[in-house]
Amino acid sequence: MSTDLPSAEPSYEPSAEPSARPSVDAAGRRFRRTLAALLTGLTVLCLALVAVNVLNGPRLTGSDVDTTAVVTAANQRLVLNTNQQLAEVSADQVTVSPASVVDVQTRNDTIVIVFAQPLAYDTEYTVDVSAVRGPFADRSSNLAVTFRTDEAPLYLLSRSPALPGEATKAPDRIVRTTVGSAETSVVFTAPYIQSFVPVGDELVVASLTDDLTNVLSLVDPDGRAAALTLPGTGTVHDLQASPSSSTVGFRFSSSPGAAGNAYDNTLFLLDLTRGTVDTVAGLDGKPVQAIAWGFMANRAEIVAQLFDTTLLLIDPRSGSEAVPIPIGQFPNLNAFAPDGLRIAVSDQGSQYILDLSTGTEAAIVPQGVAGTTPYTAELHFLTGGEGYVQRAAEFDQATGRVTQSLILVTGDAATPTSRVVYVPVLPNETIVGFTVSPNDQYLAIQTVPNSKTQQSDGYPVDPQATTATTVFVELTTGVISRSIVGIDATW
Repeated sequence: MSTDLPSAEPSYEPSAEPSARPSVDAAGRRFRRTLAALLTGLTVLCLALVAVNVLNGPRLTGSDVDTTAVVTAANQRLVLNTNQQLAEVSADQVTVSPASVVDVQTRNDTIVIVFAQPLAYDTEYTVDVSAVRGPFADRSSNLAVTFRTDEAPLYLLSRSPALPGEATKAPDRIVRTTVGSAETSVVFTAPYIQSFVPVGDELVVASLTDDLTNVLSLVDPDGRAAALTLPGTGTVHDLQASPSSSTVGFRFSSSPGAAGNAYDNTLFLLDLTRGTVDTVAGLDGKPVQAIAWGFMANRAEIVAQLFDTTLLLIDPRSGSEAVPIPIGQFPNLNAFAPDGLRIAVSDQGSQYILDLSTGTEAAIVPQGVAGTTPYTAELHFLTGGEGYVQRAAEFDQATGRVTQSLILVTGDAATPTSRVVYVPVLPNETIVGFTVSPNDQYLAIQTVPNSKTQQSDGYPVDPQATTATTVFVELTTGVISRSIVGIDATW
């Protein structure tokens, strides 16, 4: 019996690798197709975005302006940023509302708009730039920015008169406020404050001691006072601050019998950054003795008036290396222009504007009202343009009264345009002095409401009427905006 056994064939299981390869290849192809599609899409999107940017004209991506600086100084900037390089933009393409004169600079993808003079306080401005183009595109676009300006603060000195029968009096105060608000804050107090000047956000204050000599203090924004160096024991006159540096100056006279050097109306400059106080050298190399003086705006030079009425232009930085320049003899040194080039002077009969950059002299024609012929006194230049505000007075021989007015003078010097801005409202009101706000918007007019009943506060330097009041008047309209008891309004 035979048995047939099945033949043994080797068993074979296919490897997993050959069956997986088609799946990997398919996945790779899908990935490559997806990546290619994605890259193509991104390329198309980028090209589309470029096309939109180029073909639709520049778009505004941001803007920047210092809303405080634009109301306190000329030549402040509004910067407009765009999304592409720009063709040159001219001033004719820029419209500012309310109107303001501007200069325009184009830098790559940025437009810089420079305001030629300070803007109005607390005002909404709209700046439109038309037909802005890229460098290679025919398409243009219009850009617009709106911003609201701040209002610059000002300081006033409020002296508290000694009341009859009282052994002590309330302290004097320096207050901070704005024209557009009735709110005030006390910055500094002392028993007797003679004068002050702002330097940045600090104040330099001249106060009286019990022996009627002066101390000088640097007051920080929190009202903390630190003593400053004086040349000795004596009296400070004409305290002034440089418009462009941390320097203050004053005339100093020593008290009789005081120790150290004796000074008589000697001009000193105090550098607040170094804490040094130095005399100013005159033509003979000796310290200048002055009856009036002042800083030139935006320059290092000062002008000092000597006892013989000679005016000297002096650069204190040069020391003995440069000789002061005599610029004439005039009894009165009246005002300094914000451009740093001109000063106003006067003699017994006339006022003049001296242009120190050209060495020329121009007479100021007194501006009258209704055919009158007034005489002029105080004058303050405007920040913008060639104009100024002058205080005029007319004596009425019939009544013996003097009529005062403040007159705005603008336009060409040969054919000026004048307009009365303020006339005292009360019958016996007297204009003592005035200043112009940095943006030419307001006059701060110091008045005595009743000159017949006024009483002096008795300060040994710069005494004032106890009723002295400051009236704020809008220059364009003559409207009285506000009044406050106080003197020496300073922006």
